[in-house]
Amino acid sequence: MNTRHAQLILTIVREGSFTAAAQALFITQPTLSQTVKQIESRLGEPIFLRGRTPVELTPAGQLYVQAAHRLLRVQAQLDDAIAALHGSVTGTLHIGLPEHRANELLPQVLPEFSSAYPDIRIEALTGSRDILEKKLLDDELEFALISGKNSSPQLECHLIASDELVLLAGKKTHLAQHIPSGSTISLSECAAEHFVMPSEQTPERRLYDDLMHGFTPQIRCEVNELCCAKRLCSSCALVMFSPYSSFLSDETAQQQLAHYRLSDFFLPPLYLAHAMPLSPCAQTLSTMLVNRFRAMTVHRI
Repeated sequence: MNTRHAQLILTIVREGSFTAAAQALFITQPTLSQTVKQIESRLGEPIFLRGRTPVELTPAGQLYVQAAHRLLRVQAQLDDAIAALHGSVTGTLHIGLPEHRANELLPQVLPEFSSAYPDIRIEALTGSRDILEKKLLDDELEFALISGKNSSPQLECHLIASDELVLLAGKKTHLAQHIPSGSTISLSECAAEHFVMPSEQTPERRLYDDLMHGFTPQIRCEVNELCCAKRLCSSCALVMFSPYSSFLSDETAQQQLAHYRLSDFFLPPLYLAHAMPLSPCAQTLSTMLVNRFRAMTVHRI
């Protein structure tokens, strides 16, 4: 395999057909088909199932595509390292984070990172752990912060820290008017309150249900976006669960909401995960994110 062949096969996969891929590569379809036959001959296995639109990969083709992603990533890292010798590093760094972690961490670390690497563009994908793990395994991300340790031996994971889960309450709630903010409470003291919760199909909701140990909240609204939930708590006198670090990084929420600690309410630990060795710029950014998150979390593992 060489980088040209890797790019050619990945273009076919991305475009979904030989015709579209040939147009994207500015070559004729017969030339493209002949090159693919040469690649398959060297591999000793077919890469694509013939006669399928969009194209489908054979098991050998799936392995080839995974290796192609890795080859191009290694080439990009080599290019970055050579460029660094001359004092210039350019390109795009693809990273992944849970959405609320992106909201609280990226604004705090990107100014410093951009000062060190002014010509590096950041593309941050937000999503669930399953989505981020798949992107890592497909070599579409250089690294990701994921909630909970993954089960794939192909990923290298480093424990960062664990975050406390707190209860936020609008200032007009009975809870906020009778118990000082910052107090430790039991869920039974929230029995009369109405909650904003994530929808039932989300991992966050399943986690909250497990932590509540049989307590059944009165749910007024289901919202999956953390910032929207905090605004609803403030305007509608509701309560909600929130990572403590997300509350501490939101000055508006600190002014508008009371917060309460709940005994033994912790989120799954956050991990730094990657499939390939990190490039120098990725190592710098990941270290900044890890250090910032550790500084924001009160309870660490």
